[in-house]
Amino acid sequence: MRRLLILNLALFALLIGGAMRFHRDWIVFEATHQPDSIRAQRETLPQAPAAATAKAAVVDDWTDIASRNPFSFDRTDIPIVQPVPPPKPPGAKPILFGTITLNGQRLAMVGPGGRGGNRSYKSMKVGEEIDGWTITEIQDKSVKIKADTLEDSVIMNDPSAKVPRDSEKTAATAAPPVVVSTPPSPALTPAPSAALTPSQPAAQPTPGRRRIRQITPFGVREIEVDEQ
Repeated sequence: MRRLLILNLALFALLIGGAMRFHRDWIVFEATHQPDSIRAQRETLPQAPAAATAKAAVVDDWTDIASRNPFSFDRTDIPIVQPVPPPKPPGAKPILFGTITLNGQRLAMVGPGGRGGNRSYKSMKVGEEIDGWTITEIQDKSVKIKADTLEDSVIMNDPSAKVPRDSEKTAATAAPPVVVSTPPSPALTPAPSAALTPSQPAAQPTPGRRRIRQITPFGVREIEVDEQ
């Protein structure tokens, strides 16, 4: 009985201590959590750029959208970018026929290459272009040329740049035939043979031979040939 009384007293004292501590914590919480003591800190907004402000001030006119065809292929947001064509390759290497100096300025006699039998040329200065090649320098017996990033030089009598020649022989043309016109000769008409009169019997051929008629320029005659 005594032990039970001591246990009850201990539990009652523990309950009283817990209640007092809860009361003290409640008073401290109310003192530190007053709404009037809460002060919000001042916020600083970032400055918007002037260009963006001016652009935002401009109001786009969207009233003409209703007047357009909504199914038109022109209503695209992505512009079509045409592919850049590749650079055109330069032509055949030109041919240098010679160089001259005229009034202190060098000129090169240059012709297009890669054309069989073409011996035409023209005088060109530094900076002029032929078949995609630009002349950059003219020397005594050579010139320097350039096409985009490709650089080369051409010399006189360059074996690699000679004009190809046609090795085939020209077919000899036969002389036209000479036509000599001759007057038409009169038709050969057989001379009338002598009419056989009843009083003159026809000559009988020799036995073993036969007679044939032969037309000659002098008339028709009969000859005897052997029978075969």
